[in-house]
Amino acid sequence: MNTPTPRKTAALALAAAGLLSLVGCSGGGREYAVPHRICEVPMPSSAVEPLLPDGKKLHQSRRLIDDDGTVTGCQTAVVDGPLAVSVDITELDKPLTEDDRHSSLESLEHARNIHMGGTHWAVQGDNRLHLSTPCGTKAADSLSFRFSFAKEAEGTEVTRDTTLRFAEEFVQGEKKKEGCTAS
Repeated sequence: MNTPTPRKTAALALAAAGLLSLVGCSGGGREYAVPHRICEVPMPSSAVEPLLPDGKKLHQSRRLIDDDGTVTGCQTAVVDGPLAVSVDITELDKPLTEDDRHSSLESLEHARNIHMGGTHWAVQGDNRLHLSTPCGTKAADSLSFRFSFAKEAEGTEVTRDTTLRFAEEFVQGEKKKEGCTAS
């Protein structure tokens, strides 16, 4: 009969405690699936996953913000947790101006102008991004996007590269969804 000795029992207990502490150190983790749509816009998981924080359940909403229906707000958040992504989309009868771009540069932390194909202009800060893009429909000559991303949320990788990649994919998807004809 192979009876464990006190030394073997202690070693097994220590190994089990070590494994439990490793599991505990990894945080709660992400218990929800990475969505294939953000605010009703199809998105590749590779653009979404780095920006989603740890948590049990993800909640998304898309609603009109103003009475005339020209501003839509979208939010993706972990239930009882941080707001992961927030986007305000505004339908405009003309593009945002250089004064608007300058205001964005002044209002965003560590802001700089960036090149983003298919836009009038784009300004990126540490965890926010503003841009104006042509649309070309009867309802909207142009669209304005204001993105905000969770900063320092557990499980996220909010970098300028990941937020720009998300914004590029989201803008393309939203323009397609809105039936924009201008590129």
